[in-house]
Amino acid sequence: MSHSSSDECFLLHQRPYSETSIIVEVFTRNNGKISLIAKGAKKPKSKFFGYLVPFHKLSITYSGRSELKTLTSIDRDLSSQTNTMTKTSYTLLYINELLIKLLPKDAIQVDLFLLYEKFLTEVRDQKDLELTLRYFELDLLDSLGYGFDYEIDIDTNLPIDPNLNYSFVSEMGFRRSDNSNFSGKDITNIKNRNLSAVPKKYLKELTKKAINFCMDGKNLASRKIFRSIKQ
Repeated sequence: MSHSSSDECFLLHQRPYSETSIIVEVFTRNNGKISLIAKGAKKPKSKFFGYLVPFHKLSITYSGRSELKTLTSIDRDLSSQTNTMTKTSYTLLYINELLIKLLPKDAIQVDLFLLYEKFLTEVRDQKDLELTLRYFELDLLDSLGYGFDYEIDIDTNLPIDPNLNYSFVSEMGFRRSDNSNFSGKDITNIKNRNLSAVPKKYLKELTKKAINFCMDGKNLASRKIFRSIKQ
């Protein structure tokens, strides 16, 4: 008999499979990122039709012991559905793409699941979108082991001085730099997640550098889409 499991999840990505089915990548609360086949999901009369939507928490049941499991039931909570999502689609697609590329398969990440759920709630509540994104990016890096040392200058091993300026070096941390306006005080504020006290351009530069390093030079499709929209 096939093993059956129930879980909460968020849809990260989907792609067609055969004429009627869909393969989905989901981020589950209890089992991390997994792949599922939703058989017949393209058919309008399918029990899955219209339910496989991103950015809403789904309740699912699935079976199977192989890497590709079979979706057997699905439900979702529509109480949080708002029109706000259309205004922030780029940011949400970008975060989903990061999770697809950076999350290991079948690795339990309950804390990160809760962070992602909180991120979506704050987006719907129309919090400052850019700051909300920076909080999540930094927490994502920490959760996946890509965080960096906020305490020590990587060249001198001296404590970060709030009165000096520093530059960020991917994977390593911060070094003293007279060519930067990014201060030791900014670094401490980031460490303490007091992000509203840090200039947004510095936050963006830091997280972009760190994420680019994690991606090993690979481009994110969502960034390309955003650039084409801005043009």
